[in-house]
Amino acid sequence: MNKLYVARWMFFFLLVFTAGGVHSAQDDAKRKGAEAWKSFRVQERYAGKMQLKTKEGKTIALSVATRVWSIDATLGPQALHVNDFTVFQLRGGKVKALIEGVENTRSTDEYWTVPAGATMTLEVKGETALLEAMTVSER
Repeated sequence: MNKLYVARWMFFFLLVFTAGGVHSAQDDAKRKGAEAWKSFRVQERYAGKMQLKTKEGKTIALSVATRVWSIDATLGPQALHVNDFTVFQLRGGKVKALIEGVENTRSTDEYWTVPAGATMTLEVKGETALLEAMTVSER
């Protein structure tokens, strides 16, 4: 079996089994925004650090994460506080998204952004929706 393949699975299991302890260290503001996220089924695809050079040659350190969420319509409308700049892609289903007072109905394969610190209200139209979210923040 490929050693890289085994190492990836070991990392995944380590991440899954240690995730509970990480959340207890978060501050109250982040926990409040995260309460609604707990009701979703979330799969973390990637989380890591990267560096980027600006046009002026300055180096910026960023944290990047990609997650896939499965959201049931039975949850009803969910008000979510978004802590970091996030790009969403609706991978399946249909949702009504209310972001900073602007309501849009999103269909499969649509992209949209939510600025850091904004509140987004999601309501699933149909049985379920599958969302991919990529967050970007300065370290």
